Amino acid sequence: MCGIFCSVVNNVPLNSFNIPSDLKVILKNRGPDVQDEVVIDYDFGKILFAGFVLWQQGESVQKQPVVEDDFIFLFNGDIYNTSKPEYMSDTSWIAERLAECRCEEQNILKTLKRLEGPHCLIIYDKREQILYFSRDALGRNSLLIERTRNGFQLLSTSHIEDKKISLELPPLGLFRVKLNDLISCVLYPWQPLNDYSAQLLRNLDLAIGWKTAVESPMSPDWILNCNPAFSYNFYEFQYIKNDVNLFKNLIDQPEIKDTLSIIHTLLSDSIKNRVRNMAPFCRLCMPKLNISPPCRHAKLCILFSGGLDCTILALLANQFVPVNEPIELINVAFESVKGQNISEKLWDVPDRKTSLVSVNELKQLCPERSWDLLEVNVTRLELQQHLISRIKHLIYPLDTVLDESLGCAFWFASHCTHSTARVALVGSGADELFGGYTRYRNSFKRCLGNDLEHQLAVQNELERDWQRISARNLSRDDRIIADTGKTARSPFIEENFVKFIRSLEVYQKCCFGFPEGVGDKLLLRLYGYQIGLRDAVFLKKRAIQFGSRIANKKQNGAHQSDYL
Repeated sequence: MCGIFCSVVNNVPLNSFNIPSDLKVILKNRGPDVQDEVVIDYDFGKILFAGFVLWQQGESVQKQPVVEDDFIFLFNGDIYNTSKPEYMSDTSWIAERLAECRCEEQNILKTLKRLEGPHCLIIYDKREQILYFSRDALGRNSLLIERTRNGFQLLSTSHIEDKKISLELPPLGLFRVKLNDLISCVLYPWQPLNDYSAQLLRNLDLAIGWKTAVESPMSPDWILNCNPAFSYNFYEFQYIKNDVNLFKNLIDQPEIKDTLSIIHTLLSDSIKNRVRNMAPFCRLCMPKLNISPPCRHAKLCILFSGGLDCTILALLANQFVPVNEPIELINVAFESVKGQNISEKLWDVPDRKTSLVSVNELKQLCPERSWDLLEVNVTRLELQQHLISRIKHLIYPLDTVLDESLGCAFWFASHCTHSTARVALVGSGADELFGGYTRYRNSFKRCLGNDLEHQLAVQNELERDWQRISARNLSRDDRIIADTGKTARSPFIEENFVKFIRSLEVYQKCCFGFPEGVGDKLLLRLYGYQIGLRDAVFLKKRAIQFGSRIANKKQNGAHQSDYL
């Protein structure tokens, strides 16, 4: 994970052209291992490029920006499913591919089209004075764009200030801006724009003050639709009150068994890539480097509520972490506020209870592993102090009560003082892919039509959430977790896994004819049962803001926060 920064300005004296100190601190939090800056001239002004690197891949730290004869390159992310040599960092490998492109635009497009993994990047063609920038099609890593008094800037995270317009760059494709014409932009979209993505583009044009022309889509192979391979329908099976027998019966169905086998292969590969691609040092040993004996502290943590998604991630990650290294399971609890059940023990919140159940299950299944459950307890005073001084800047430019609650929960969890990990696995995307939220069940119940219309109502709700997942969750969570020098990795949001799960019909993933804790995310629950889980697979879905007790259910999450 890195912090990247690029500022384009017109007619500004060199001595006044720098990164504000408050912003530099935030960027350095993302990339504490090495930093560098480069300022160059163009016909009408100057450009500042800065990189703040958190070392995760390759034999050594790759400084950024990468400056070549023809181009300058900034990169933040992880690239998977390539033939990249292990000794190379992703940044240096992509820089080599770009050098082979010789700044020819079609070659650049072909190169970016093949990249898989969470990333955002900035490329500057020195000769033609063209700036390219993009986020991956799933929008997993943060890149903000800001209109300033004398130009614009791109940056991983920002700092709240007056007199600037900020928004998350929509993950629509590769943008191209000629610096001698800052009122025009070109977009090479990942895929054809729909109504939602077209509105995001209009919002961008209005905020930054340019007009974007849309070219032909790049259409990476994994985005292309594939035909469903299975015909099973969960609604054709009668509900059995004995949930264990129900699960066994469903898993024995040949097509469901084949589906679960594909899920196991794809999800295991995703987790393996995200667990094994990291530096060989923990947070404490990183400053020492070349220590002997090798670092055996925890390098991996899982943000752990004890629910289905994170427990599956923990169980699968166990296969790919050296057996003599612990895995951290970080659980957060907040002091109760008026209106909550204050009769319970101070930190005995719902997510703490489920985490204790699920960690015991992991210990039974994998007794050779040291599972370190790290309990983070946050008072309301601590919450308010850190929210005002630090967290609000990371959540920016988002501003709702829900953003505040989720942002604070993730920040305190990832900021656990006892954690030595530099990679954090999170369960993002599982609910949107498999149908985990209560609103999906509600859309099914509210529909008064036939069976097909019921499924269409759920599918529309799933699709709406999937389109918004980057703007609602991923970009914000990336800014929050990276602030603690950790790389957030989301195994469920992997290109090939996403392609397969989204190829399934909605009635092949969830069944709202079955009760809560069974029918929601049914396919994922069956997978968890198949790999050995017996407690977590029957837990009802509970949002982290309520499970950790940071939020009051009487609050409207869509309302603007008083603190942001």
